[in-house]
Amino acid sequence: MIDTLSREDYEQAAHFGSAGPASHLDEHTVTAWRRDIDGWSGKHWIFLPGEDGVWTLRPLNVNNRKRS
Repeated sequence: MIDTLSREDYEQAAHFGSAGPASHLDEHTVTAWRRDIDGWSGKHWIFLPGEDGVWTLRPLNVNNRKRS
């Protein structure tokens, strides 16, 4: 399953360095994600903590719709 954040939450995560544009990643990572991750927009990434406390680089979609 692909993680999705609102634009506001993405901007906050990017401000603190835990998310960013896919253009900042190694081409091999982006190519593998595009091949293996259905539904990824191909534009963003995020670091997320796992249950074991280890942070993992993951693909991310950003929802551009405003909250109502």
